[in-house]
Amino acid sequence: MRVENFFLRYAYPCAYIIVQRGEINSSELKELERAAISEEGVSRERLEKIFHMAFEFIDELAKKMGKDRWDISVIKEYFYSYHNEVIEKGVGVYGNAPKMLKELSKVEKGVVKGKKDDVLTVEYNGKRRDVLNSFVPSAKIGDIITIHYGYAIEIVGSD
Repeated sequence: MRVENFFLRYAYPCAYIIVQRGEINSSELKELERAAISEEGVSRERLEKIFHMAFEFIDELAKKMGKDRWDISVIKEYFYSYHNEVIEKGVGVYGNAPKMLKELSKVEKGVVKGKKDDVLTVEYNGKRRDVLNSFVPSAKIGDIITIHYGYAIEIVGSD
């Protein structure tokens, strides 16, 4: 998977908030979803423009790591760890965000405990959440996945 598509899979769930802020419209949201699911190309410039707030943090991280913002190790570190740190610290838009939104915004790792149609039930940190499997339709009970908002993002192992 290209780094742009990896980024988009994790960033896409945030696009709903970007629509609410009026920065993109619902047809652009659908285009992003299609691109994330099908892994079709989206330019770095477009991703940087749409997800400009994320790239402020990615740039900080890239500088600390001594790497380019589009280096896959930077993008992975951002979503696997740094993203949640920013939320926990209440930086930027997370400063005034309600606790529930902060919890949904975090990228979590969990185990698939149930599957019905396009919905997975995932257990993580002693909690359960139902998420869509649009990005990981092959996920099965026992798989370890990452989740972000209401989406299963990536299969990272099996139980």
